[in-house]
Amino acid sequence: MSVHQIGSGRDLLASVPLLAGADPETLDELVRHLRSVRVYAGDIVIRQGDPGNCLYLVRSGRLRVLVEHEDGLKTVRELGAGAAIGELALLTGAPRSATVQALRDGDLLELEADVFHELLERDAGFAVAVARALALQLQASGGLLPPSPRPTVISVRALGPAVDPGPFAVELADALGRFGSVVTLSAADCPEGHATWLDRAEREHTHVVLLDRDGDDAWSQFCAGQADRRVVLAAPGADDPSKAPAGADLVVAEPLPRDRLVRLLDELAPRAYHHLEPGRRSASIARVTRRLVGRALGIVLSGGGARGYAHIGAIEALEEAGFEVDRVGGCSIGAFIGGMHAFGLSPGEIQERCRDELVRRSPFNDYTLPRVSLIRWRKAARMLERIFGDTVVEELPVSFFTVSADLLASRTVVHRRGLVLEAVGASMAIPGLAPPLSRPGRLLVDGGVLNNLPVDVMAADDEGPIVAVDVIRRMEEADESVAPALPSIMETLSRATVLGSVERAERNRRLADLVVTPGVQDVGLREFSALDRAGAAGRDAMHAVLEAGGADRLRARLDASL
Repeated sequence: MSVHQIGSGRDLLASVPLLAGADPETLDELVRHLRSVRVYAGDIVIRQGDPGNCLYLVRSGRLRVLVEHEDGLKTVRELGAGAAIGELALLTGAPRSATVQALRDGDLLELEADVFHELLERDAGFAVAVARALALQLQASGGLLPPSPRPTVISVRALGPAVDPGPFAVELADALGRFGSVVTLSAADCPEGHATWLDRAEREHTHVVLLDRDGDDAWSQFCAGQADRRVVLAAPGADDPSKAPAGADLVVAEPLPRDRLVRLLDELAPRAYHHLEPGRRSASIARVTRRLVGRALGIVLSGGGARGYAHIGAIEALEEAGFEVDRVGGCSIGAFIGGMHAFGLSPGEIQERCRDELVRRSPFNDYTLPRVSLIRWRKAARMLERIFGDTVVEELPVSFFTVSADLLASRTVVHRRGLVLEAVGASMAIPGLAPPLSRPGRLLVDGGVLNNLPVDVMAADDEGPIVAVDVIRRMEEADESVAPALPSIMETLSRATVLGSVERAERNRRLADLVVTPGVQDVGLREFSALDRAGAAGRDAMHAVLEAGGADRLRARLDASL
């Protein structure tokens, strides 16, 4: 292929770190041997285990690197224009160590191994430059693959003609402006050569919004295939799931009847779903944006009985420092507190609900003959009904999940759908103290049995930094010279519940950006009268972590340009 056909071949090659040290004559020689390869979204460019017989340079498009694990292929890296693919296998002669798949349509430049090796032998300076570039890459990464880049191209379309996606696309672009320069492209902006226009826009801007209106099937297909994130808008009269690409984010632009919302989620199986709250459209779009680009703050609240009151103070201190929580996950009492926060209650309102329900009403003294459990759960069930009513998780403005443990399958169950009171109730059902929640094929009990601090569940969504509040970590130091007092049966059951998840909690703590451990070891697990004392401990602990540099670390993760 000629230099004219490649375009600015020498400039492109010189921009690749692996080849940056080559002299102009060597670059010209490389250009003469390059072959242009067109790839389309979904194409496998390299397959793990294949021989390393060529090197690829990415001229345009985006590709992902996949490595085989026991549970299937896992994405470990994404590559854009200027990247080199397959250089290690080319140099070592070893089989390909990973699979590379195109995420978007693009152009690659292929260089055969024989040509590359011939130039290495002929040009000692080139060989030294290649070795230096590889050494610098390994030094910079510590031998590990760098993290995948955040989404840069976002497509927007509606699930039917009743909604114009244009206004939302404009508002989304405005919100994205917080993280760098943004450009919006429609079919009219790219009359021909869509990939060329996108490649240029991506080089010049931090984010690209692709506006996909009905009426141009070729453009719609292009948008669906090239976007890192695909957003579809739903509203009354515009909820046709056939209009949505697989794995899209669903944005409910106007409230839908519950049955239609649930049906739509069942049929779409979106990557995530979001709501634009009436009267809070701007704030809602800002939250959607943060989740789309991995800048959404999440908080995970552990189980721990009455010590979980500390979660209220921790949330209050986080908000006082100017942070807005976009995602909430919790276990047991953490699910209860987190559910109220996701429901829209302020920390003050949550505290008063706890005072009324847990202190004054004492829902856990509903004792019975212990055939299934020590308490009937009737009083606790009525408490959950008073607080959450018949609201379903799908309707909450803030992303929310809880965890329980399935006694039949011996595994963690993550609750992201269905009645909030059931998601919270299952997570709080301490074995022996409360009866399991019986559902088809499942017997659900307190999630602390298997995962008392479910940071890993939230981290898997990869939507931004996570603050973990762990109220069970700091247990009392045992005095080996004194026999400990025997706890009550309720205290024993509460403590025994989390014993099996201690090691997992320790691993999960390392997944969080900040870990807050309130000093509540003097609060009994069933001491529900200690509301104010535990809440103050949570507030003090969060303030201390934020003032010790935690606030700066969070802001760096939340506000940095991508």
